[in-house]
Amino acid sequence: MKRAVPLLTLVAACGGGPQLSKLRCRATPCQHVEDPLRLLLAVDFIDDSGTLDKGALDLRVNGSSQQTVKLAGIFTAQSIAPGTKRGTLAIDDDISLDRITQGAQVQVGMVATNGQGKDSNEPTITFTLHLGGR
Repeated sequence: MKRAVPLLTLVAACGGGPQLSKLRCRATPCQHVEDPLRLLLAVDFIDDSGTLDKGALDLRVNGSSQQTVKLAGIFTAQSIAPGTKRGTLAIDDDISLDRITQGAQVQVGMVATNGQGKDSNEPTITFTLHLGGR
């Protein structure tokens, strides 16, 4: 029995891939001034492997992939050192919609894949479309 305890601890420590949390707007309003379908988002990350900068970020709308971006460029642009295991990413997400309907709910999410090919969870944030000026 005593030999099983370290093995169970090792299995738990080797766990899954990166974790994303606290997907949120990083500005008020959340939309870019000149492009209302460009969302100014931020998300916190933890990646114990330290390989997130070698991976990619899949930007999703209503559960479907819209675009995938390499995280190396984002890390460089935001002065995040390669190998960083936790931090915050600022993401400008240009969403595309097949139809725009007053009051429609749009769910935006993202999934990170680290340099070891392991996927994160998918945090989401929901927006309601309001057409016309306020």
